[in-house]
Amino acid sequence: MYAALRAHDANGALPTGKASLFQLDEYLGLGPGDDRSYAAYLRRELRGANFGAVHNLDGSAPDPAAECARHQALLDEAPLDLVVLGLGRDGHVAFDEPGSDVARQVRRVALHATTRADAAHDFGSESEVPGEALTVGLGTLIAARELIMLVTGPHKAQALAAMLTGPRGTDFPASLLVAHPRLTVICDREAAHRLPSRPGWDSDHVAIVLGHREPTISAEHRISAESRARLRRAARLCRRRPARAVILTGYTRTGGLSEAEQMEAEWAGVPPALMEDAGRDTAENASRSLPLIAAMGEVSSVTVVTSAWHLRAPYFFAPYRRFGLRVSFRFALRGRWLRMLWHELRESRRMRTERARAMAAVRMPPEP
Repeated sequence: MYAALRAHDANGALPTGKASLFQLDEYLGLGPGDDRSYAAYLRRELRGANFGAVHNLDGSAPDPAAECARHQALLDEAPLDLVVLGLGRDGHVAFDEPGSDVARQVRRVALHATTRADAAHDFGSESEVPGEALTVGLGTLIAARELIMLVTGPHKAQALAAMLTGPRGTDFPASLLVAHPRLTVICDREAAHRLPSRPGWDSDHVAIVLGHREPTISAEHRISAESRARLRRAARLCRRRPARAVILTGYTRTGGLSEAEQMEAEWAGVPPALMEDAGRDTAENASRSLPLIAAMGEVSSVTVVTSAWHLRAPYFFAPYRRFGLRVSFRFALRGRWLRMLWHELRESRRMRTERARAMAAVRMPPEP
């Protein structure tokens, strides 16, 4: 992940200068200059990425309570848009250890025995691992706009299964994040092998639902009735032809939820939903969804769900065939046909330029 961030920052695809980075946790007693600290780890891994601001937790601060209050005040001033998390074998996230509840904020904690055992290789022995830490609380994590959790390896399989299929409670803090409306878990097959199978688990099929809004009606970019009709059409499709995932597309110019985020909240289908909210038009929705599909691996078929008046959509998705993907379309019939058909015909003269621009900007993941 860090390598990808550095690469995207280097080629200009990721505007890190506009972002603020917050450290989630730190061992008590370790300052930013200690090579074993998480502050130092982030500094090494993100070397060359120029964030607008970096807010560290100082584990060596003379007053840990004051350091926690300082960090919490910064978080309160700028609520988190995205949190990237790992998963501990004991269910901890950040250093919110078993027993943590959703009301907790930045605080000093005692580390669970499993957490210290897992960190032993970083310190030479378990006895050298600090017994306490500072951590951002579950309350702050749950308040974030979006959560991404990365889980890899067979040693995390039991924890991932417990998080997603077990009872929710403070004994396993990660389970409390499952209720978050925009949690995405990214895992490998080894970490996922204890999860129950579902339709589409090994499918080579992905569905893409294009978002729609009507600015003259939805001034705040709320999704339109057409988006909801497309979601229903996609749900019917996935019941008949299981898909590994459905990608929901659409952005926003406002500070509110993007079209993709709004559709995700209403998605009632079986496949898990991924959100593509970087694309500003259909050409970019197509190009920005392509790296998500490539990253899944072993996908050969894509079905795009849109409205029947959307004449330009097949042209924007035609480049998928260059990547070995079969593309088909399913259409929702609802819509303001005359007005939107006229819009499609009027904009068709710019299709070639729009597609070329969108595809030139896309960054594909490296081959495994």
